[in-house]
Amino acid sequence: MKGTKEKKILEIQDVTYTYDGERLPVWEHLSCCFFEGKIHAVSGPSGCGKSSILSLIDGLIPHMYEGKLEGSVLLKGEDVTDMLPRYRCDQIGLVMQNPESQFCTFTVEEELAFGMENRGLPEQEIRRRIQEALSFVGLSGYEEMELGQLSGGQKQKIAIASILVTKPEILLLDEPTANLDPESRAQIFRLIIRIAREEHMTVIIVEHNISDIWDEVDWIIALDREGRKVADCQKEDAGGIFGREILEVPAGEIREGKKEDRKRRQEEIVLDIDHLSFSYPVPGKKNEKGKQILDGFCMQVHRQDFLAIVGENGVGKSTLMKLIFKVCRPDSGSIRVLGKNLDRYHTKKLYYLIGLVFQNPENQFIRNTVWDEMMFSLKRTGESQEDKETRVQKMLEQFHLEKEKEKSPFALSQGQKRRLSVASMLLTNQEILFLDEPTYGQDFENRQELMKDMQKLVEKGITIVMITHDLSLVRQYATHVVEVEKGRAAVSLPTEEYFTYKLQK
Repeated sequence: MKGTKEKKILEIQDVTYTYDGERLPVWEHLSCCFFEGKIHAVSGPSGCGKSSILSLIDGLIPHMYEGKLEGSVLLKGEDVTDMLPRYRCDQIGLVMQNPESQFCTFTVEEELAFGMENRGLPEQEIRRRIQEALSFVGLSGYEEMELGQLSGGQKQKIAIASILVTKPEILLLDEPTANLDPESRAQIFRLIIRIAREEHMTVIIVEHNISDIWDEVDWIIALDREGRKVADCQKEDAGGIFGREILEVPAGEIREGKKEDRKRRQEEIVLDIDHLSFSYPVPGKKNEKGKQILDGFCMQVHRQDFLAIVGENGVGKSTLMKLIFKVCRPDSGSIRVLGKNLDRYHTKKLYYLIGLVFQNPENQFIRNTVWDEMMFSLKRTGESQEDKETRVQKMLEQFHLEKEKEKSPFALSQGQKRRLSVASMLLTNQEILFLDEPTYGQDFENRQELMKDMQKLVEKGITIVMITHDLSLVRQYATHVVEVEKGRAAVSLPTEEYFTYKLQK
């Protein structure tokens, strides 16, 4: 675009910003431009300030997230730095990392209609746009579905659709596909590309795995770990700038020794799920059941398994976790944990034996600082205060959070939130650890480091059950794979046999 007649639509000029209560700025003297109708990718390590760039453009910084701001944001040449977010929404739409954080209503149709109703659009136009947007994201017919009953990936699709119906000139996307299975991820990227090319919409996307959309990206902005800009150029000029953590996540070799691990492990069944069936109730009709989510689901997990549960969005993976943790009760079938029927466990006792790292980390935070969040996990362990503090400090260092210990957990980047959720759970040494999309929001380096920590836990005797869409991590670390389809465990195979099966299918 340099030396061409491409039209600037947005410009960040010499911006320095420090969050309220922080000593160091997110970035210093940051300047960059965005061009009309082009796809811009913003990348860099977790915690470098990528999401903060989107918050600056949308006006959340400094009007919602207080702090000291120097510099300017120009929209079509006009300084909008002092313009509140609500006055920018006609031109700028933001899809956040956690879709639930931007939902305002209860059903899909209400959510998509919300923004258009506030703008006074005619009812016929609202209905047309809703149908069009749902068709785009592959969720036609979901108008009456409650948002709380959607899978994580479906929620992300609805969040994107709720912005698309308002037809902004600039679309901001913060890790929009992190919770999606590979096919859904490809669909969303195709949609984003079509919006940019056909609608001439400017797209600014924060994404760790740029390789998924690399062929269509026009402009690259990259930050280093300290928030310094290391690239601001056309894609063609970025070839030698990035490391593989940005451009390519390797498929990974199957971990050596996994066959031997499986032979050596004890054959004790620690989780036995037998013909489990479940349907969510129809909203407003207590005794009426809706669509069958799980239908005769069967699965066994052995001690020291590193088991991966895979499958498309909406097939029941997250619902399975709710049933195991007694959030919901099954319609039929049974769950046995460590040889004992789930109904015989007091919930508190159950949670000492099994731990869950949530898909959305914010849902499990209950304290005001990172340090207090970690210390709370050890509240009833009986250890001395000194031993607790030593363990917490060591874990914070292991997960690169020692510099963030006085921050609110909710002020962390999505990658840092994920690391905190895993670290706080690991402090209590449960026998079975369940991970729901554990690498969501992580850059390549942190993903690998986190998974190696999980691998060490397995070697120490912990059993891990992981829901994920990242097949490269499954191939590299899992010992066994269960693929869920139509509410059942359609495939259950050792990892190497599973990938052989997929190649032959």
